[in-house]
Amino acid sequence: MKERNAKIQGKTVQLSPPYQGTHSRIVARENEMRKVLAAWMGRQSSQPLSPLLVGEPGVGKNRIVYECARLCDKELYIFQGHEDVTAEDLICSVRFSDDPGKKMDYIVSPLVTAMLRGGVCFIDEIAKIRPRALAPLASILDERRYVDSVLLGERIHAHRGFRFIAATNTDDLDETPLPEFIRSRMRPVIRVEYPERSEIDGIIRSHFEEMKADGSSLLDRFWELWTNNGINRPPTPRDSIYIFGYALNLADFESLRDRRPCNLESDSCESAPIEEKHLDKAFDVFRESTRRDNNVPSTHIHSSTKQ
Repeated sequence: MKERNAKIQGKTVQLSPPYQGTHSRIVARENEMRKVLAAWMGRQSSQPLSPLLVGEPGVGKNRIVYECARLCDKELYIFQGHEDVTAEDLICSVRFSDDPGKKMDYIVSPLVTAMLRGGVCFIDEIAKIRPRALAPLASILDERRYVDSVLLGERIHAHRGFRFIAATNTDDLDETPLPEFIRSRMRPVIRVEYPERSEIDGIIRSHFEEMKADGSSLLDRFWELWTNNGINRPPTPRDSIYIFGYALNLADFESLRDRRPCNLESDSCESAPIEEKHLDKAFDVFRESTRRDNNVPSTHIHSSTKQ
């Protein structure tokens, strides 16, 4: 395990932990990943670029970042964007120390940790951050490759292996465009579109062991439900994983004879086979949760599902 502390001009700082999520291998998205990896290539005569992923919620922007970091064998540090982020939040924060010999601890952000470690920093939903809070990125994303911290009173230079990427939802970017001093430093802009049907099928098969052998009829039923309910957009990977995951949970729950929950923190619950009725019920729940967004009256929800 790597050291959790680092020295910056003699000052001891605590580092942010890297992202440790585990995922099945990504399905498709080779074109988007090639663009990201090409942007990250760096030579002595030119520095690596900082891509911006743009797309609808749930289409797989984050998964592209996870996979690219894995392919580069780099630690990934994630900073979640929101409207309350301050400029110093992007760099360093302080807290009362647990060490009786110290009053305060300096904790550097995922961004600065990635700079020090030579890892990848991923700012998710960057368009939600107010423009003035993004100011520290200017000197990081151009040829200077450093940031000044007011709290530390120090200048922090990026490791040569440091790479940067950010993502935003299309609507957020339309409502709150990134300031030009940031937008001009984030190249290329990579559009992440809705996956094709074959890609969604592949994602479902790779994500759920139960679907790998013989899930064609259930996949056909899924597309029938999606089409017949008049949803005005294609499904996203997030939609599909949610619906099939909930359907599998319904099948497991239905198999409990005494209707008392088993130990939810163990593998003592035996997996039950998923049937079309479970997928129908899961789709009803999904459709109800998205009904208002799609402007479809609730009386239409059960129009195509089997009773």
